[in-house]
Amino acid sequence: MALVLDKTIAASPGRVFAVLSDLGQARQWMPAIQKVENVSPGPFGLGTSWRETRQAGKRVFESTIRITGYEPAKVLAFIVEGKGMTGQMRFTLAPAGAGTQVRYEAQMKGRGLMSLMSGTINRMMAETDKDLLDRLQAQVERR
Repeated sequence: MALVLDKTIAASPGRVFAVLSDLGQARQWMPAIQKVENVSPGPFGLGTSWRETRQAGKRVFESTIRITGYEPAKVLAFIVEGKGMTGQMRFTLAPAGAGTQVRYEAQMKGRGLMSLMSGTINRMMAETDKDLLDRLQAQVERR
């Protein structure tokens, strides 16, 4: 994986997972997100998909995200499909004393000519998301 982050958060795995799986809160702790639109009907879970618009610097990116791994209080994984690129992201949660050990893994790959940009895309993502788990922790603590 291009980006791997680990952090212990002083909250139960269920509480951390509740924040991760609540699309309504996403913009509060992921400020690059401009808009989230549901694509699939029904409750949030395996197979759920949504469209997301993000700003990265001066660029705006739209992608479709689909849940590929869903184990409440344990795993949330998804695939990101955007113009010229795909990505895999995964949050893994494990009890750690009175808190939760959170691991985030992410990797993007360019498609077609964009495959030449995979390294650059992953470096940009790593720079943008280096504090992702700190922002998640702050959101969990606000709840």
